[in-house]
This record gives sequence, structure tokens and C-alpha cells, in this order.
Amino acid sequence: MLSMISIGEGAKQKALQEIEALGLKNIYIHRVALSPAEQQEAVARHVYGLSWLDIHYLEQMPDYIEQVAALRELNLQLFAAAGRVTPKIVQASPNYAGLSGLNIGSGRFLLPSDESDNRQVCVLGFDLADQLAEEGKIGSRLRVGDTLFQVVGILAEQSLREESPGTITPDNFNQVLFVPFSSQERRVQPGLAGTSAALSRILVSAQAAETVSSAHKLIERTLTITHNGVKDYQLVVPRELLQQSIRTQRLFNTVLAVIGGISLLVGGIGIMNIMLATVSERRHEIGLRRAVGATKKNILYQFLIEAVLLTGLGGIAGIGCGVAIILSFQEVSGWPIRVTAEAMGIPFFLATVTGVLSGLYPAIEAARMDPIEALRMT
Repeated sequence: MLSMISIGEGAKQKALQEIEALGLKNIYIHRVALSPAEQQEAVARHVYGLSWLDIHYLEQMPDYIEQVAALRELNLQLFAAAGRVTPKIVQASPNYAGLSGLNIGSGRFLLPSDESDNRQVCVLGFDLADQLAEEGKIGSRLRVGDTLFQVVGILAEQSLREESPGTITPDNFNQVLFVPFSSQERRVQPGLAGTSAALSRILVSAQAAETVSSAHKLIERTLTITHNGVKDYQLVVPRELLQQSIRTQRLFNTVLAVIGGISLLVGGIGIMNIMLATVSERRHEIGLRRAVGATKKNILYQFLIEAVLLTGLGGIAGIGCGVAIILSFQEVSGWPIRVTAEAMGIPFFLATVTGVLSGLYPAIEAARMDPIEALRMT
């Protein structure tokens, strides 16, 4: 039980940390790839994916939404003297780093003035800057497509999140090259420019964690209208994922409790059988003790204490074996494990209670034994 609780608690903490890292005030809107038939229907309805028009409408909701950021993946190649380096090249809003929790290692991130002045600047991920060597330092210039960009910032090393069902596909920001949008792109409606201008992701930050649910519903209604009912986007809300994770963990804990209860029941039956056999084998001892003055209560306490000691020692041994199993599992699998005092205390307490309950009936039977009959049967 200790192993199951600790492994389950470690998995819970890891899931919660990854979800919280996404931002509990954030709402992610992702572009969804459509089938050819769905694309024809979208074009017929004049829908071309996520656009600046969507951002314009979202920014008109100050009571629910605090900030809106955009990201677009570019199909461009980075030319570097360091050899073949193939990072993900994206355009990002200046506030994207702050909303998504990206930390700057050196230099700065993109600024609003980079967009308004159409500056050719870029920010590198930590691993990308390391791969580029001298070309990856602040002030150097990189050729991206047909344009030269000056490096103005390098991200701090970002921890990687594993992909989980129902969550956001993780980005390896250590291998990303950020460039700014241009002021002209912000003015153009992507619907007029074709699908190549569609945004890849819109990141929305709600005013408060408590308003995320309301903001989510409002965003859903707004996008349904602006996209004419075409579902070419997906909304992901980390706060809802967190609540779902907590509900799943409760269900998991219930399953663990049932499994543990069955294990305790089987163990209790075994203890009871052992104690009943012990009572039968020690009839002479019981009869002799009663003959020299021991009371029924003395006999009862004797066998109860023996049952508690048996289960208590078994509980201590179980904790030791459980810790050894946990450490071995963590070493082999790399899975996060969290051993708490509660995880050790609850199984030990339940084992002790099981010992008392299982040893109670044999102890009562021993206390009820007639001393004369007990001595006569030996």
C-alpha cells in the first residue's frame, strides 16, 4: 500500500506541476488541421483559421480578459555556419513570454517597438543558442529565409513537459527561434491573405483565476460566431485540466483504498487463522494460567497483544520493503516518487487495527476456555 500511495502521489504532483506551469489563468486556442472536405466547407464560409480579427474581438472583453498573445509557426530555414540546425521558427507577440512563463537568460524578449518599427530582431532558445556557438550570442546576425535578424535575447533553459492526453502538446522552447510580427501583418485580415497567414496559437490570460470559466464560455461563443460555426480551433484550459486531474486522482485513491481493503481483509483472515491455531495448540498453557489465578481479561489481553505485535512487526517490515521497492522503481523508471509521513502512517495504522480486529475473536475464544477442560485435553 505504501508503494501504491507514494507512486500515485508522485504522479499527482508531477501532473499538477505541469498543469500549473501552463498558467491557471491562461486559455490556449490552437489551430486544428482540417480534412480536405472540411477545408472546402471552411473556405465556402470564408473562414481561414485563427486570425488577428479573433484577437481584436477577444481584446474587447476587458471584464474577463487581461491580455491576448499570438504565435505563428513559419516555414523558414535557418542558415548557420555551425552546420545544419533546424529549429522551430515562430512569430510571437511581445507579451507571449510573460504569459507562457518563459524566462530570459540574457538580453531581452521581443518588444512592442520591434513590431511598430519593423525591426529584424530575434530571440533564441537556450539549446539553439548553444548549438550556434558564436552565432548564437547577443548582437550576432542570423539569416532566416532571405532576411538577416539580429539576436537580442536568449531564453533561460526551460524544463521540458511531457505530453499527456487532453493537455497541450508541449513546445521545446529550448529549440525555438522567435521573431516579431510586423505592424503590417497586424493590420491585414488573414482571411484576405489565405491560410498561410493564419495564426498557430492564441494565448489568452483571464483577469483572475475565478473568471477563467466565464472567459472560456465567452471565448467559445465569440469564436463560434467569428468562424461561422467551423470548428478549426481547439480550446484548452489548464485550470479545467487541473480540476480534472484532481478528480482522476480521487478516483485513483478510491481504487487504491479498495485494493488495500481487500489486502487487509485477506491478511486479517490469515492472522485470525494463525491465532485460532495458536489458541488450539496452547490449551494447556491457557488452562494452567487460569488454574493459577489468571482472569479471562488477562487471557484476552495476552492474545490481543500478541496479535498487535504480530501485525505491528509486519507493518514495520512492510514499510521497509515498500521504501526499498519505491527507491528501486524510481531508480529504474525515473518516475517521480513522493514518500510522505501520511503514506507510511496510514498503512501502519491500518495494519495495527487489522491485527486488533483479527485477533479479537481468537482472544475471546481463549478467554472463554474452561481451564479444567483445557488441562484435561492436553
